[in-house]
Amino acid sequence: MVDKRSVIIVDDECWAREDLKSILKRRHPDFEVIAEAANSQDAWRLINEYPEIDGVFLDIHIQAENERAGLDLAYAINRMARSPWIVFITGYQQTAVEAHRLHPAHYLLKPLDDDKVDEALDWIRKQQPATLPEKVIQPKRIVVRHRITNHFDEHEWHTEFIDPGEIVFITKNKAANTLKIHLSNNKVLDGVNGTIKEWEHKYTVLGFLQIHRSHLVNLKQVRSLKPRAGENEVYKVALKDSLSELAVGSEYLDVLREKMKTGQF
Repeated sequence: MVDKRSVIIVDDECWAREDLKSILKRRHPDFEVIAEAANSQDAWRLINEYPEIDGVFLDIHIQAENERAGLDLAYAINRMARSPWIVFITGYQQTAVEAHRLHPAHYLLKPLDDDKVDEALDWIRKQQPATLPEKVIQPKRIVVRHRITNHFDEHEWHTEFIDPGEIVFITKNKAANTLKIHLSNNKVLDGVNGTIKEWEHKYTVLGFLQIHRSHLVNLKQVRSLKPRAGENEVYKVALKDSLSELAVGSEYLDVLREKMKTGQF
């Protein structure tokens, strides 16, 4: 039986994606393209939507964004708990120096050459075994350190051990790189260190999803999705254990709908 490797292609040029897909189909059918993206934002969403992927073919210079978009995405991928391997693809040889600092599995120049692709994928077969499904262990408690102000107007750090089901949603503080965690008992834990993205990446398995640039939600707490009054194609979610209604960013709407439709969270 042939070990299949699931991959995502990220390139803003349609012809380049089609060229790579053609090479894989003709010469490397064990590399299965399960998704593709034309920009880093869509790519990041897909990478989190398909945590089982083995690798990413990543264009460095995404012209629709900026010359560093691919590198910035690669740094984010490398920070993941289980990061897929990366094969950089670019038409600009001068980007190779910084790209190699990210320890990619390989590096390919456009236009793609069949022999060079063969060499890269043969190396991956030897060095990067196909991923076997892993049993996901869901944490029973999340340890959260948050800041409070005591009676003497001094800051203190408190530690909470929270059942993940108690978390309704999380919002980003505007003034600092900290968060507010809103619980089902209406308690709010403020001054929690971290970012929305970090929380989503770490606890996707628990059903947390970013639905706006400033907040993410516990999908098990979502009661309904409805248009915001007077605004076409702009939505908000109502929650089970909170009177708050959260705006949904247009770029997150499709993923939210799909998650709620399939119930896969």
